[in-house]
Amino acid sequence: MAFCLALLIGALPATRAATPWTQAELRRFARDLGDYVIAHHIQRNPKSPQNGMVCKWYRPRDGCWVVDTGRNMLSDGAWFADALCLYYRATREPWALGVLRKYPLPFYERVITGSDQLFGVSKGICPLWWSDGDAVTRDGGAVKGFSKPPRMTSNALALDLGAMLMSAGMLGGDVETAVAATCLLRGDRACYDDPTVPLPLGVAVAMLANDETLQARCLSLMPWQSYDGPAGALSSSRTNSVSAALEEAMINYRMHVLTQPSQPLSADFAKNFIATVFTTLRLADLWHDTGVRQAGLTPFDDASLTIGEKLAYYRSDKPALPFGPRHGPMLLCGAAIALQLMDAFPSAWEGWYRQNHAADARVSERFAELPVLAKSGAVEMAWNASSLLVRAHRPLKLMFASITSGDDACATVSLNATGRATAINGDHVPLRVVTTPRPDGSVELVVPFTMAKSQKRWLNAGEDSRWVARFNDGTPCGLMFLSRPETVRARLALEIDEGLLYWQKVFSDKGCVPAGIATGKSSARADELSDAAGYAFLIAAIGEYSVWLNGQRDWELALKVQAKP
Repeated sequence: MAFCLALLIGALPATRAATPWTQAELRRFARDLGDYVIAHHIQRNPKSPQNGMVCKWYRPRDGCWVVDTGRNMLSDGAWFADALCLYYRATREPWALGVLRKYPLPFYERVITGSDQLFGVSKGICPLWWSDGDAVTRDGGAVKGFSKPPRMTSNALALDLGAMLMSAGMLGGDVETAVAATCLLRGDRACYDDPTVPLPLGVAVAMLANDETLQARCLSLMPWQSYDGPAGALSSSRTNSVSAALEEAMINYRMHVLTQPSQPLSADFAKNFIATVFTTLRLADLWHDTGVRQAGLTPFDDASLTIGEKLAYYRSDKPALPFGPRHGPMLLCGAAIALQLMDAFPSAWEGWYRQNHAADARVSERFAELPVLAKSGAVEMAWNASSLLVRAHRPLKLMFASITSGDDACATVSLNATGRATAINGDHVPLRVVTTPRPDGSVELVVPFTMAKSQKRWLNAGEDSRWVARFNDGTPCGLMFLSRPETVRARLALEIDEGLLYWQKVFSDKGCVPAGIATGKSSARADELSDAAGYAFLIAAIGEYSVWLNGQRDWELALKVQAKP
């Protein structure tokens, strides 16, 4: 696997000089996506309780709705409704509000408030799947009915419904939204896999129903009110799912938007959100170890890709794994929101470093001398998603250790007079290191992090990670890893620009947004299905991108844009 400079941010395709998308182009793309869902994914039968239901999968070759009774099939409609809310407040496009109020929103309100009559359970329950006989399984079998307790529904579905109700409630004009949120919060927990009540549901009810008691209980529990370094969901010291971290960031954003103006967004929140989105993007790049990753695609749809000291697996481990349409477009949406936050809180990205650790030697994506580390002889360092990069004159000895209490990870990197480099970890196990002589007589060393597939255990670096380093047995000093804000902004903008172009081409070439994208030698059986989730997150991403290109803020629009009853 080639590390070196291939994954350096500067090695990625150049950002276009001109505005990549016009507002007219974005609106046309969003409308095309929305029209497809209306024509093919939505049940339209005023006499049926399923009127307005968004079917997760549609199979173009035979015009069938397809159901997998072992999966959550109704979150996609909630995502689509949520996307229509975000898109309407971004553009004021009447069609988005019209579709929202005619189909998915009344459907979910009807199901949540009437689940006692529809399914014989308490109010506040939405099943994982529901078919009146019009849908089939993937092998052509008939499907009728709905999932039964105790695994009738899940907190994951409830969270998606809660996010939809938050966005719909902020548009105003529908008293049923608050009623549905209250029912959802008080639903029969025996029907759920998890008996706990997610905080976002409490926040949704507290704000939409103006419940001051519940507000007092919930708002104090909201995360990201402060920032003290990379100890969150994407820290290398904690095992977590990359997809779960991104979804958590998006739902937390919804909560913060809803609780305005009593609890306005802050620089600390902005830092957390931007770092989560940007790190997710970099991990996707690192995972794709067989080449440059296509913007807009991530491996997180159908796999619980965990992180800790390493990723659970890499692209080279599963070359036949297809890409799905959910988390790649979700990342695009997050990137657009992160860009808005960077503009609104310009000092947030570097604030923690400047206020608390300015004495540390900063390591960014650009090579820079670190005089605090090398009192004699120049030492330059940089980093990318996969590796530590060092430029130095020989001989050289660098010792690195974690600054985290209880973490014994460390390494020693040596360069002798002949230009030969070696690296060993704390257990004296050799580490992979690549050297390249430079014209000025110095040597460039590339030491892949633990997170890189072929490397042994030593250290990882993420945004705001801190190490202790020692040069030639001298005085230890701190290292802080932090990308430059202009690089973060350019990389996020490139991801959403190129990502939307990619999905526009997929939609044009295939005639739909497929449930699976086959790349290389891989084959995606799901590519015969149109997937409602892809349309939802692409429409949401288009809306948020439009907001950023207009120099606006989504959270400010959420307080201003009200739809007529």
